[in-house]
Amino acid sequence: MVKLKGKKSAQDELIRMLAGFSQMHLPALMDELNKWHPPIDVVENDDKLIIIAEIAGIDIKNISITQAEDVITIQGIRNEIIGELSPIFHRMEVNYGPFERNIRIPLCFAGGDISAKYNNGFLRIEIEKNEDTFETITIE
Repeated sequence: MVKLKGKKSAQDELIRMLAGFSQMHLPALMDELNKWHPPIDVVENDDKLIIIAEIAGIDIKNISITQAEDVITIQGIRNEIIGELSPIFHRMEVNYGPFERNIRIPLCFAGGDISAKYNNGFLRIEIEKNEDTFETITIE
């Protein structure tokens, strides 16, 4: 039996390995390595962009959504539900702790009206197209 003290995903290990081969410094990546990244879907229809994030088990008070230009950031924290001080894990696949996803959106949605709903473990963000991003240019 192996007692796990921490869990690192394959993505975390890849970032760590790439840091050694690039100009990046590992301390600058530590914040990123300590966060998990929930899976997302991003779909577009005629007038909306829809982002769906799978973040089950998180209190809505622990989720924040921000927009800076053409990037939507979803952040939060999932607290561990195992109360024992030193459990022995036989399998550990659920991520706990802070998470963050940065989603670059098409410019036609930047600044559009945003709504968000959290239901059954899925966060659904809808962004309306921003008609102000389009400008008609008259040819003289």
